Amino acid sequence: MPNDLIFSPGVDLITEKVAVVMQDRPVIGMSAWLSDALTSAKVAGLDVQLVTPKTSKLTFPVRSTLFNGFNARWVVTGEDGEYFDGLNGVRLKWNGEQFLPRSTAKPGEPNSDLHPDYVVQEEPFGQLQFTVRVRHKPVESLVLGRTAERLFTAATGSGPAGWSTSEPVTQPWSPEAMTEYCRDRAPDPTWLVLAGQPGAEFKPAVGTLEARRTSSGLDETVTLAVAQPTMDFPDANKIGEWIDEIADHFELVSAMVMGAYGAADGTYQPRFVGMACPIGMAAGNEAVRASSVDEMVKVEGISRALAIGPAHAPAIWYPIGDGRNPRDWQKYAALMKKLVPAGAAPAGRR
Repeated sequence: MPNDLIFSPGVDLITEKVAVVMQDRPVIGMSAWLSDALTSAKVAGLDVQLVTPKTSKLTFPVRSTLFNGFNARWVVTGEDGEYFDGLNGVRLKWNGEQFLPRSTAKPGEPNSDLHPDYVVQEEPFGQLQFTVRVRHKPVESLVLGRTAERLFTAATGSGPAGWSTSEPVTQPWSPEAMTEYCRDRAPDPTWLVLAGQPGAEFKPAVGTLEARRTSSGLDETVTLAVAQPTMDFPDANKIGEWIDEIADHFELVSAMVMGAYGAADGTYQPRFVGMACPIGMAAGNEAVRASSVDEMVKVEGISRALAIGPAHAPAIWYPIGDGRNPRDWQKYAALMKKLVPAGAAPAGRR
């Protein structure tokens, strides 16, 4: 159980709006303290605002998990002592309850008040990002982690090296031990960090695994960020083969794959390095059942959609783009118009 928010060791300030966490480290991971702060804040109905110097970098689990709430922000202290949002560069101010945009724009106009530290030009490196959800029957023989093994192996050259409840990862990879931990926490959901294999022969990678009971069974959601040696990403059709292999062995609910950018070590700096763009998306059999494969593969702008997984319960893989073209979000929007009426929940993006 998380601490009561007032006793959470990672929280420095609590208001009626947010819990403020101040960190002054070169790399900020999802430590036990930060994880406790996030969980305690959720129980209290508050979002977390993380305050760091501009020299700090975030790991993928922090960046992809901490800032999902409406008031959640990465608050960065600039060279001039002012604050700005580490995710979008907008100048911030403290209003006594939380950090908010210090906008100079008129009502209805876009906010262009960007801090100069955010727009420093630095060479970006590619990061391949996955969000894959599969559904299991909640049976005693269930073992979690097999989806992560297949995804890590395809994208990095090796399966995961370890797992943990926080960063740094401390437990050697063992799907059985991980499953037992999740089972002991059931029916509460469990969120874990997964680490890729070290070594120059493997691509640097970090991910997360969430196990959550639903009315339809047990959903296992795996996220993965893989640092790329260049700004190029694997072809969408090749990635589709990886997702196909997962769909062959598990009930695929959805998959979203994007090309993003960050630091060479796979972390994220408070800098503008470009917009994450879609590479491909998969819709599970739940969406296909409401229509037909022939109908579901017809999407404006997407010409190579195809059925994947078992013939008796097919999913659909939609190759959208190369991970570098913001215009491909228009194809994604057209796909959502088709999928949402069919009953598939959209894979969101930050």
